[in-house]
Amino acid sequence: MSGLDKGLAIGNILVQGYVALKGNSSKTADPNAKTVDSFCFKNKLEEKITVKLNGKPDDEDIKKEFVIRKGEKECTYNLPKGIYTYEVLLSGKDTYQKGEYKVSEEALLTITN
Repeated sequence: MSGLDKGLAIGNILVQGYVALKGNSSKTADPNAKTVDSFCFKNKLEEKITVKLNGKPDDEDIKKEFVIRKGEKECTYNLPKGIYTYEVLLSGKDTYQKGEYKVSEEALLTITN
């Protein structure tokens, strides 16, 4: 398993854990909503990262880019539901992590070692 594969596996585990914990929340999302209230990335690496998020829900090009400092979190709000690709770039512009995520509810993706 390559470092990228391990990073993706760890990222998916963190997201699933977050979703499981969030399931106890009293706020319930509208299953018929076409957007999610918030979709966030948290940087737990020792350096600044750039996250590029791209998707094409309902044939609408969505492109977002976040620069996230160490220990910080950045979010996008009212993001249309759909499948998005993301790429995490280190400050030297090297790709640290790449993946695909189905946005169907609020989520926090934590980027860790």
